[in-house]
Amino acid sequence: MASPITGLGATIHRQSVTEQAVAALREAILSGRIAPGTPLREAALAAELGLSRNTVREAARLLSGEGLVRHQMNRGIVVATITAADVSDIYAAREATEKAGAQALAQHRDPVAYQQLADLADQIEAAFSRGDVAAVLDGDRRFHATLVAAAGSPRLCRFHARLQQEQRLVLALAERSSRELGRTADDHRELLDALRGSPALATAQLTAHLQAGAAELQRLRTLLAQRAGTQAPDDG
Repeated sequence: MASPITGLGATIHRQSVTEQAVAALREAILSGRIAPGTPLREAALAAELGLSRNTVREAARLLSGEGLVRHQMNRGIVVATITAADVSDIYAAREATEKAGAQALAQHRDPVAYQQLADLADQIEAAFSRGDVAAVLDGDRRFHATLVAAAGSPRLCRFHARLQQEQRLVLALAERSSRELGRTADDHRELLDALRGSPALATAQLTAHLQAGAAELQRLRTLLAQRAGTQAPDDG
């Protein structure tokens, strides 16, 4: 019988390989190199990554838990496709978690959190002015993650991170989304000003900000479907 130390070492090694597979697949999905709806064939992925099919299967299971892949009848594992209903649900859940952060910020007035948000607003505006959409999206994710962190709940932070990751399935496919959707300005500075005001003003502005984001993401889904000559899922 193997000693506990030997068994523990073997377990860590297997987890490390699986985590590397998860990281490689996650990056390929979120960068748009593997498009939504693409089947993930175990044998092909195992050969490409130089791993066993069991490891690939475990990686797919973990990615399923992150909402990045799904099991479909007769197709097996496929990269998740974000539907109109998904977008609405993601933003409703985001609003609930981010309001918790806004309310905590309004109550505690943490100067460190306000400064972090201000620095991120600066970065977003600078990226927007130079047309760097990837940097704008990254700054947006970090801004809202910082807001949720103000609530002081690690569970809320983990839940919010998954929500943001799911919506990246659409955002990753449009490097020029801001120009294509006609955005002429960024509103994170306006949101930050509201977060410095009353709790009612902060939550009202946050709701408006997220509603605008949801509407933009829905338009982006339609745009991508038109570009591909297909119909966006759940659009009729």
